[in-house]
Amino acid sequence: MTGAQIALLIAGIIVLGIVIFPLINRAQFRRLPYEQQVRIIMKQAKGLIYFKNVSSGSHGKLYYVKNKRKILVFNWILFDGKMLVTDKNPFERWSYPEERERLNSDELTQLFEELEKFNKKSAVKLVFENEIQGEV
Repeated sequence: MTGAQIALLIAGIIVLGIVIFPLINRAQFRRLPYEQQVRIIMKQAKGLIYFKNVSSGSHGKLYYVKNKRKILVFNWILFDGKMLVTDKNPFERWSYPEERERLNSDELTQLFEELEKFNKKSAVKLVFENEIQGEV
């Protein structure tokens, strides 16, 4: 093989690995049932706190995973360059496990701290309806 053929082969492999395969994986993930999505996100979770944003253009879900076993899902839409949470009371109960137990005060405090850290790192900020109404 010539040097040009080897370079072309390497470029093709890189394009497949960086662009094509992740696009296929995202499309397959969105088609999975909710329970399977939750299991995959719990396996992907790194550390005690993990955020995963699954967007479908101008709407999506932000998954907050605590201790790889509790998940809180924030449904959002894109509004004024920010992710506006559309849930009425997103801090009342856990979304997963199925028992949907209430968040206690320590969990709420930690959640607000982690959301603040997430907003500092993220280019698109997560906001809630009461924050938008307070600006008007």
